[in-house]
Amino acid sequence: MDANDITRARQAIPILDKTLYLNTGTSGLPAQPVIEKLIELTRYCELGGLPAYYELCEQITQARNRVAAFIGANEDELAFTYNASHSLNAAMWLRWEAMRPAPGVPVDVLISDHEYPTTNMTFQYLEQIGKARLIRFKLSPCPEEMLESLNANVTAATRVVVASHVDCNTGMRANVKAVSAWCRSRGIISYIDGAQAVGQFKVDMHDIGCDLYISNGHKWLYGPNGVGLLYVRKAFLDQMDPPMVGAGTIVWETPIKFVDAATRFELAATRPVQVFATMNAVLDWYESFGMATIEARMRELSDYFKRRVLEQPDKYTLICPLPWEQSSAMASIQFRGKTIQDIGEFCGRMFKEGKAILRPVGEGFDALRMSMAYYNVEDEYERMFKLFETELF
Repeated sequence: MDANDITRARQAIPILDKTLYLNTGTSGLPAQPVIEKLIELTRYCELGGLPAYYELCEQITQARNRVAAFIGANEDELAFTYNASHSLNAAMWLRWEAMRPAPGVPVDVLISDHEYPTTNMTFQYLEQIGKARLIRFKLSPCPEEMLESLNANVTAATRVVVASHVDCNTGMRANVKAVSAWCRSRGIISYIDGAQAVGQFKVDMHDIGCDLYISNGHKWLYGPNGVGLLYVRKAFLDQMDPPMVGAGTIVWETPIKFVDAATRFELAATRPVQVFATMNAVLDWYESFGMATIEARMRELSDYFKRRVLEQPDKYTLICPLPWEQSSAMASIQFRGKTIQDIGEFCGRMFKEGKAILRPVGEGFDALRMSMAYYNVEDEYERMFKLFETELF
């Protein structure tokens, strides 16, 4: 990004003048044109009644098709949900009983050791009710190491593999194409969590080759809250039972049957259509810079931050890979002599005082995760290092 692009981006996001916003990994910041479109569509929908509502439904179809193209999927392979957790729960409506290796025997699920808390909770619940038995494998930026772990842990009862495209704790990027190919060769379902991937770098569902992939619009696409993405490979569609029945999910005839598209998971009953329709403005803003430009900027910032951390080994430890191809626009660091309690207290105090918005990383890492969005600048990381010096150490 050139200086004009950076200026345009930052002028459209006023909060950047008030605080250090370094937590896009939790929620990205929509630009003013996106927010204005959301407000405009909300007023239009609520004041215009049903005619306006149905018009926005048409805009949702356009937005969904554009997002499908953006992630390399067919138009009938993508559904809008309310967030990535909603997508996860819909995706896990698998035919567990039919997959059991024997009556009363749970299905083995290979789940990586770097998964999002909600993902862990969802699968732990499936284990609790006797549908699944969880076996951990090592998520790694090295395909050979990851496949070795999969091979070491696979069983005759393995039916599902769960892996993150980008680890939410460290920013590590996994080769999910290799995972998906490994699964496909064994007739195992591949489920990929791409909540931290879509918008950071190019993703192509057909190239990855997974069965299920989830993401959202509010992180690295910088859209409003309330839009989740659920990709279901077309050939896999009939191996799942949608958890909801209603408008948009079924063909209105007797006997009832589900629509022949991923939208069978998208309940189109009365809903906030303006939020989904705003995804057109989200893509307009994103594409006004271009993916290559945004990715290059985030890579530049990521390299800058990592270099600054490595220059101070007496204070910080970097716990994510150095190469961009194995990492992302997130990087986590540990602090010499500081516990997760210290880090959490520091983050809470920075938030309360309006100085910085950060994300501590517990779960055995005792670290702080930093984000490098296209709207950030190098000076913000220098200011953050000064806060570490004066407020944490």
